[in-house]
Amino acid sequence: MVYRLNDPEFLADPAPVLAQMRAEGPLVQVKMPIIGTIWMTTTDAASRTLLKNPDLFRRDPGPITGKPLSRRFWWMPGFFKPLLDTMIVKDDPEHRRMRKLVELAFARATIEDLRPHLTRTADALLDATPTGTVDIVRHYTRPLPFRAICALLGIPEDRHASLARRIAPISAVTNPVLAVFAIFRLRGVLAEFRDLFAEARRSPGPGLISALVHAEEDGSRLTEQQLLSMVMLLFLAGHETTVHLINSAIVALASEPKLRAHFVENPDTRALMIEEFMRHGSPVMTTKMMFAAEDTDILGAPVRKGAQIAPLLLAANHDPARFDAPETFDPERRPNAHLGFGFGPHVCLGMQLARIEAAVALERLFARHPDLQLSEPARYLNRPGLRAPAGVKLML
Repeated sequence: MVYRLNDPEFLADPAPVLAQMRAEGPLVQVKMPIIGTIWMTTTDAASRTLLKNPDLFRRDPGPITGKPLSRRFWWMPGFFKPLLDTMIVKDDPEHRRMRKLVELAFARATIEDLRPHLTRTADALLDATPTGTVDIVRHYTRPLPFRAICALLGIPEDRHASLARRIAPISAVTNPVLAVFAIFRLRGVLAEFRDLFAEARRSPGPGLISALVHAEEDGSRLTEQQLLSMVMLLFLAGHETTVHLINSAIVALASEPKLRAHFVENPDTRALMIEEFMRHGSPVMTTKMMFAAEDTDILGAPVRKGAQIAPLLLAANHDPARFDAPETFDPERRPNAHLGFGFGPHVCLGMQLARIEAAVALERLFARHPDLQLSEPARYLNRPGLRAPAGVKLML
C-alpha cells in the first residue's frame, strides 16, 4: 500500500494509519508531491537506525546516483540554486564544517540570552492584538518567531517589513503552482541578504550574519553561495517550523480546559509540556530525504542502493514500543525521548531556540488570556511533511 501524509483523515487522527503502517513492517511506501514514492520508517527503532548511520544513508545523492540535487531540480530558476546547497543536504565532512560555524550561536546559553528580548517582543505584539475574534497567527504566532530569528541573525528592523512580505508566500504553499510562485518571491530575499553581507564586510556588527561573513575555518571563509544557503536555511527553518509548534500547542490548550488549567497553574512543568506538544503533535512529521549508499536493510527490511528514504518522525513519536500510551497527551511525561527535533548529526540546530520561543509565546499569551477559546475548529495544513493548523482563530 502507498500512503499519503496529507490525507485529511490521517492528519486529524493518525493513530489507525500508524498502527497499519507498523503492522506492515519497519518501512512503508509514501507518495510525496514532486518527489514521487519513497520509503519511510514506521517505528522509533527504524527511524533511529536511519538517522544514526550518515555514512550508509546520505543526504547528497550525487556520489550514489550520479545525479546531484541541482540535476534533479533542473527546472529551478538559477537564482534559487544556492538553496540546493544548504547544510541540511550536505554529508560529512562538509556538513560538520558548516554546522560548526553556527553551533555556538545556537548554544543553550546564547539562546537563553534572547529570552528578555523575546518576552518584550511578545508583550508588544499582544499589546497591539485586538480583542474579540482574532487571527492569532497573523498578529502573534508568526511575527514572534520571525522577529526572534531576525534578532539572532542581526537583521536591522528597517528590513523586517520587506522580508516578511517577501517570505509570506512560503506559508501559503499547498500545491506545486504556489510553490513556484513562492520560489520566485525569494529572489528579493536573496538580494536583501547580499546587501547585508556587503554591509557586514564594510562594517562588522552584531548578529550571526556578520559573524558568518567574517568566520574562518582552517583558513578559509564561506563563499557568497555558501553564505546565502546558510543564512536562508537559518532564516526560513529558524522561524517557520516554530510557528507550527506554537500554533499546535495553542489549539491543544484552547481545546482542552483541563490541559489549559494545568499549563496556567503549573509553571514548573511547562518545559515538559512543550516537549509533549512536540512529541504528540509532531508538527514536523519527517526530515529531509536520504539515499541509501549501498544495498542494505533497516531492521530486516531490504533497501536497495540509491533508494529514497526518510524517517517518519510522527510514527516514531507514537510508537508504543518507545512510549507508554503514545496517543495520550501526558503533560508531565518522563522520560520523553521523542524525535520531534530529529536525531544524530543532523539533529535540529535551532531546537533550543524553538523551545524558548514556544515557552515565551505560550506563557505571555495565557498570562493575559487564561480562558481563551477557539472561535472555530482548526483545520490542518495541506502540506506534505507538516501536521499543523492551517490557521488559528481565537476568542480573546
